[in-house]
Amino acid sequence: MAPSLRAEFFANRPISRDTLVPEDASLGLVAMAGPNDPAPSLRITDGRVVELDGVAEADFDLLDEFIARHGLDLAVAEEAMAVADLAYARMLVDPGVARADCVRLAGGMTPAKLARVLALLSPVELMSAMAKMRVRRTPSIQAHVTNRIDHPLLIAADAASAVALGFRELETTVPVLRDAPSNALALMIGSQVAAAGALTQCAVEERTELELGMRGLTTYAETVSVYGTEQVFVDGDDTPW
Repeated sequence: MAPSLRAEFFANRPISRDTLVPEDASLGLVAMAGPNDPAPSLRITDGRVVELDGVAEADFDLLDEFIARHGLDLAVAEEAMAVADLAYARMLVDPGVARADCVRLAGGMTPAKLARVLALLSPVELMSAMAKMRVRRTPSIQAHVTNRIDHPLLIAADAASAVALGFRELETTVPVLRDAPSNALALMIGSQVAAAGALTQCAVEERTELELGMRGLTTYAETVSVYGTEQVFVDGDDTPW
């Protein structure tokens, strides 16, 4: 087959053409800058947030309430919200701008403000900004510890070996959901043998994962998903109650 015909053949295969889903806001298929995104706003009265991204305090859901009370640095909020979106976007990707300056302003920006800034960045710029902003106080790496038969003794031994080799965060999962508690406990015990303080989690269905964390069988729950509204937090497979 001639090279041109070969290229055309591969390009027109169904599997080759099924690589991109076009954005369609009416179906919810839009990642950034959707037409229904709220406009950024922040109103503070007597040191208390009374409006957040167009939502009045009386209408706050639990996510709004948490952000308003615990997620904003009100000392810098007025300055941060006044910074032009493009100006802050450039700060994120400019190596000449210190990370500390970006972090200080981000602490005073509302979710809608931050989302509007990130929508200005290309994928490569987003990666650059993430590398700049998402740093760990102590460098670390995660290991995945599991086995096909959910053998808790083997998991504990492998977890101890992983921590001894330098891993400070361990994850396990299960072929059989009912084995999650024993896997989580084995991972927890084994991880503390070589050096105390390693983080552990068990990646399973969200309700079970949260319960494992609440019972102290893991140190955190990774996949409890919150998709941006109170309703999805309390309804569906992400229900933690």
